[in-house]
Amino acid sequence: MALIIMVLLGLLACDAVGAATIYDTHYLLSNLTKDYNVNVRPAVEQLLPVNVSIQMYLKSIMEFDERQGTLSYTVGFEITWKDYRLMWNSYLYGGVWYLNVPLTMIWFPELLLSSPATSRSYITQSWSKARIYYDGFVLYVEGALIESTCEVNVKYYPFDVQSCNTSFISLGYTYKDVNLMWVKESIDITLYPGNSMWDLESTSVSVQTVATGGGQQEMFVTFNLRRKPGYAIVNVLLPILFLGILNAFVFLLIPESGERIGYCITTLLAIAVYMTIIMSSLPQSSDPTPLINYKLLIDLVYSALIIVAVILNMRLNGKDDDVPVPKILVSFYLALMCRACGGKPVRPASNGFTADQNATSSNESSSKLQESDIPDYSPVNSVDAQKVTWKKISSLLDISFFVLFVFLSFLIFVVFISILKSGS
Repeated sequence: MALIIMVLLGLLACDAVGAATIYDTHYLLSNLTKDYNVNVRPAVEQLLPVNVSIQMYLKSIMEFDERQGTLSYTVGFEITWKDYRLMWNSYLYGGVWYLNVPLTMIWFPELLLSSPATSRSYITQSWSKARIYYDGFVLYVEGALIESTCEVNVKYYPFDVQSCNTSFISLGYTYKDVNLMWVKESIDITLYPGNSMWDLESTSVSVQTVATGGGQQEMFVTFNLRRKPGYAIVNVLLPILFLGILNAFVFLLIPESGERIGYCITTLLAIAVYMTIIMSSLPQSSDPTPLINYKLLIDLVYSALIIVAVILNMRLNGKDDDVPVPKILVSFYLALMCRACGGKPVRPASNGFTADQNATSSNESSSKLQESDIPDYSPVNSVDAQKVTWKKISSLLDISFFVLFVFLSFLIFVVFISILKSGS
């Protein structure tokens, strides 16, 4: 008999739980808000703080503006605390075990963004709603677009790593009144789909007590972002390399064309314009200064040196052949040409052929001629010097300058990339 009675009571309880009506909810809400003061902290011992737990869910990183020093992202906040005044027995109210109420009807901790980049700084909104459970726990969920300031360091652009801090405070309360606690030591990125320009390497959260203001607590959320360099490599670094190499091709132009100076100045202006474009997209900071600015400055100096080399070489090319070539330039020319022909001296033979051509003819006419029978020519004599003209000196300098400046372009670029990679 006792077992039957217990079963009947259980069935009646189940029916009661599932029989909640609008009148039960209305009656419950009236009882909870009766004599409720939203200005009183929900702590039985008023000398103890209210524990407020916070969890942040990252949804997306909207924009990171290096020039303005701002970071925009969307997040969801899950804030919970316990209010002993909002407890009830659900069986007395038809089984109602939670209520959704506006924040204006209950006490709630006001979170303020203390590092705002815009005028919107309040995280908790008074028109939002919170969910109250029968045991007194209050759950408040809010989505927000955070626009925070960020200290930008683009020294190693485009291989830079940025660390952005966003700070929040509980408005009007010290750590003795409200104790802010993070559920986890990092942001939940389960809903984060990624960003096309930045890799989110890690996140961290912490709570610190500020010495000023009576001991107010401040929460810090840190984003560690690494730039994806693919776009900058294709649109910034490679054009810089190509401009530097293209600049050296001026030495392959024929001096008689009259286009050399125009070509050099055009390339110099292209580098200057490109420098202006890149600097306009980066923060105007002296500490630290982006290394890419120094690279472009070196390219400008490099281009100016090419212009000077072209002008001086054109003066050599335009000299009259009656003007004697200095011995040092003759020696330089003959030394390079001697290396170019395999180390053999370059001078005309008596029959109008060179010594190499005479040796080749002798080999064809006599099959018995041994290699040891080929005469060992003496060093270059005055006949060679008489064949060196200013135009030949100018032509040799063109090729030498071309090789030198192309090599310098590659060397400077490789050193620059190595410094960026090692620094990042």
